Amino acid sequence: MPGTTLGIGLAGLGQHGIRYARHLLAGDVPRGRLVAVSRRDEAAGRAWADSRGLRFHRELADLAADPAVDVLVAVLPPGLHPAAIEAAAAVGKPVLVEKPLAPDADRGRAAVEVARRAGIPAMVAQTLRFNSVVRALRELVPTLGRLHLVAINQRFEPSGRPWLDDPEHGGLILNTGVHGVDLLHHLAGGRVARATALTRRVVTSRVEDLFAAVLVVEPGSVLATLDNSRATGGRSGRIELCGEHGQLVADHVHGQIGEIKGRMFRPLPVEPPVPTVREVLRAFTDAILEDRPVPVPLEEGLAAVEGVDLLRRSADPA
Repeated sequence: MPGTTLGIGLAGLGQHGIRYARHLLAGDVPRGRLVAVSRRDEAAGRAWADSRGLRFHRELADLAADPAVDVLVAVLPPGLHPAAIEAAAAVGKPVLVEKPLAPDADRGRAAVEVARRAGIPAMVAQTLRFNSVVRALRELVPTLGRLHLVAINQRFEPSGRPWLDDPEHGGLILNTGVHGVDLLHHLAGGRVARATALTRRVVTSRVEDLFAAVLVVEPGSVLATLDNSRATGGRSGRIELCGEHGQLVADHVHGQIGEIKGRMFRPLPVEPPVPTVREVLRAFTDAILEDRPVPVPLEEGLAAVEGVDLLRRSADPA
């Protein structure tokens, strides 16, 4: 369907959902246009939609069923993503959900099965895969030979979003650790098979906002460390890959990659940073219109949540 534009229904207008809306309204996604939205806060959602000439629906099912909506995009707390997939499946429309796919692997598997039975294209927005540094690392990994050790971390400022401290939707392992688990799968080419984690509460009161973990990725018995903090005064995203021929060290927040061989360090060129939400939306709409597989199918989002479950089951009480 070259040249066709998809009508997009956006579920969720929180801090992250607004990023999706801004890209769509700014024309950053040439093959997608925002036509309708939903939000749990009906008064605020309706006012926001009316001021921009968009249709508003209070319920997910009504948004998905809107005749002007060709595809559903859900940017919601994790516990609501399976419901978005069910709503899209009920009307046979493609769906894109933010990471994580679901709050746990059982609900993730059920959501994958719903989409599979309906035969709809369905994608998880593992946005870090579209980061310029991560894209470059993916191309460079084969130069290391056999990979045997990976270290990934992320650092964030505390968040004011209350649902992040809700055991149903929140916790750092689920909401941020899922990025790290997916990157392990994406860069090491396997799946997390074993994990042991330690967690702490620094700012939060009900869920962890600090964790450190050791994992094993199979096949290949790649050892990995993964540690995250949402309780610091700065932001970073270190990735280190160690193989038989050398090392790659990078920071996906600060746009840096270096190669280490022997005692020599060499900085490597990196493409300029790109808005990853924009890239996700472009990749999704292109895949739908060109009738080709989505770049991050639900099964890969499920694998990341399964890794998260291993981490959470192994963790000491926060």
